[in-house]
Amino acid sequence: HKMFNVRIKRFYDTEQIQVFSQGMHSKGEVKKEKKVDPFTGEVLKHNRKYELSENPFNGWTEVVECEPNTTESSRISASRTINKIYDIARSNCWEWFLTFTFSPEKVEDRKDYEECSKKLSMWLNRMRKTCPDMVYLVVPEQHKDGAYHFHGLFSDIDNLGLVDSGTVDKDGNTIYNVGSYKFGFTTAERIRDLGRSCSYLSKYITKDLCAVTKGKRRYWSSRNVKLPVVEELHLEVSEAERIRMFMDGCTYIKSTQTPYTDVTYIERSLMDAP
Repeated sequence: HKMFNVRIKRFYDTEQIQVFSQGMHSKGEVKKEKKVDPFTGEVLKHNRKYELSENPFNGWTEVVECEPNTTESSRISASRTINKIYDIARSNCWEWFLTFTFSPEKVEDRKDYEECSKKLSMWLNRMRKTCPDMVYLVVPEQHKDGAYHFHGLFSDIDNLGLVDSGTVDKDGNTIYNVGSYKFGFTTAERIRDLGRSCSYLSKYITKDLCAVTKGKRRYWSSRNVKLPVVEELHLEVSEAERIRMFMDGCTYIKSTQTPYTDVTYIERSLMDAP
């Protein structure tokens, strides 16, 4: 399968270049094959790790299932969720930032993630019929008191029934309520800084939140959201040269270390591109 040392992600208004110190394998081109015990021919279960081990009692080599590393698997799961939300948030042109809360009269236990998630899903499903072109990305936040509410980036919501709340933000801009939402209090604010709004939404998905929502849905996105265009390259030059190749027009650069490879992130604006 393909080896690469540069990955380019093109979002709505930004291009992000990831330069790796070590060559990486493209997982998208790896075919999933059935794992088979070489001694018995038995098909082994998917998503499990196995290794060859010598049985100390009879001296035979056997296939054994490894103990799952729950800490590592939780970290990887949280990282995947955060990256997915980040990709969706930055790949779309959002118009509104909405917040949804739950009132005790409408939701029996606001600290019950399943109950709150179910109410939100019900509302989103209904609204898709009213606003078939609606685009959204919604994530949860848990208050210090344990109660949940949700924040979302939205576009094309003309039929959601926005109502002037009678209040304004610090810059004098009107704050609206969502008239069609009946489970609690809402706010709807028109987005004026797209990058800031995307970063604001992404910060709610923390590792602590991922831990308490293990095995549960962590974000809601419409089927019509856009994803970044991804290109992977293998360039036969030094890491320093690869970084220099993408520095023209750079608006942001950061280097991080991982257990597998060092990564330099370079970002450039696409808004001025021809």
